[in-house]
Amino acid sequence: MKENRELKDFKPRGAVAFFIGLIALYAVMWFAIYALLIISRGG
Repeated sequence: MKENRELKDFKPRGAVAFFIGLIALYAVMWFAIYALLIISRGG
């Protein structure tokens, strides 16, 4: 029963942090490409 309780208390903090970091990285890449496009068009 102890194993079942440990599984219930398990929270994948590392996986959630990695997912949030990945979203942030993609957001930065998207904004960088977007800024480059605006600058190249003379905006």
